[in-house]
Amino acid sequence: MKTKKVLTANLKPGMVAAEAAYTFTNHLVIQSNTTLTDDIIDKLKYYAVKSVKIFENDETADSGNSAPATATETPTYFERIQESEEFKEFSNEFNESLDTFKTQLNDIVVKSSDGIVDDILGNITKILKRTRNPLHLLDMMQCMRGYDDLTYAHSLNVALICNVIGKWMRLSENDLNVLTTAGMLHDIGKLKIPAEIIKKPGKLTDEEFQQIRNHPQYGYEILRSKKLDSRIKLAALQHHERFDGSGYPKHLVGHDIDNFASIVAIADVYDAMTSDRCYRKGICPFPVLEQMELEKNGYEPGALFTFMQHTVEAYINTEVMLSNGEKGRVVLINNNFLSRPIVITKDKTYDLSKDSNIQISSLI
Repeated sequence: MKTKKVLTANLKPGMVAAEAAYTFTNHLVIQSNTTLTDDIIDKLKYYAVKSVKIFENDETADSGNSAPATATETPTYFERIQESEEFKEFSNEFNESLDTFKTQLNDIVVKSSDGIVDDILGNITKILKRTRNPLHLLDMMQCMRGYDDLTYAHSLNVALICNVIGKWMRLSENDLNVLTTAGMLHDIGKLKIPAEIIKKPGKLTDEEFQQIRNHPQYGYEILRSKKLDSRIKLAALQHHERFDGSGYPKHLVGHDIDNFASIVAIADVYDAMTSDRCYRKGICPFPVLEQMELEKNGYEPGALFTFMQHTVEAYINTEVMLSNGEKGRVVLINNNFLSRPIVITKDKTYDLSKDSNIQISSLI
């Protein structure tokens, strides 16, 4: 029987998988000969499976309602990245570093930090060498989703994003290393929380939720006696504090929060939000940046503006899909509302800072 590849977004219930499907980390998602259901398709999307080879039949081969094969569908912005040799090299380096990072992070809990942090920074450097510039790094990272060990992958992501922000802020090499390390170790306190609570898919009990909220204090206790820059320890303790006093654990306000902890907070939230969104229609930074901008009172303004301005500016001239179904191109940013730039479509110019009912839904 003939087979063809179909983008996961175009899969239909009743189609039959012609081969097994795996995550980027080679974890099995479905077996071959699996008949697809809505739940299975949602699972494939959750684990960021790009496409699935299916058996053709008369309906899928000839019907006007058939899902187009990958070969005939124009790849999206992020699919083009995923298909590149650069991404394959980046993915391999990231996965190798992640495996090592798991051991190193656990070692820091029970051993001296001497030498371990330098080794971790060495792995970060290897990953960075697989990218051309900070935006390229962010794009590559947003194609790397579907991990079960969220604490480790998330911590590595936050370290990389902190490195991006630090470079845009023109930090010295020493400060950049300290900030990157702060990103790596910010969630180390979660290692003291039972895995079943961290990975619990349903609603947490009040007691479980309080354990999660205790992880900054746990992290600080782990790091307090280590030979580390004090800013790394404070980042573990304060990365959930917010400039307007709405954070925790101590409801600190403004510059009572360490500056590096404030930067880690931005990287932490950005990675968490893009991870959530990549399991939906696509991976798009603009809705994520918009939510952060709407909540800007919670973040150190200089670091947030630097991160958002550089990220949005890098997408000028990028083709996008708007939420109303129109395709357009980003041509100008609004400094008063960075996440809502000016977009030109075939027939109209949209100033998204004024057209509040329309947003950028994906990059194409």
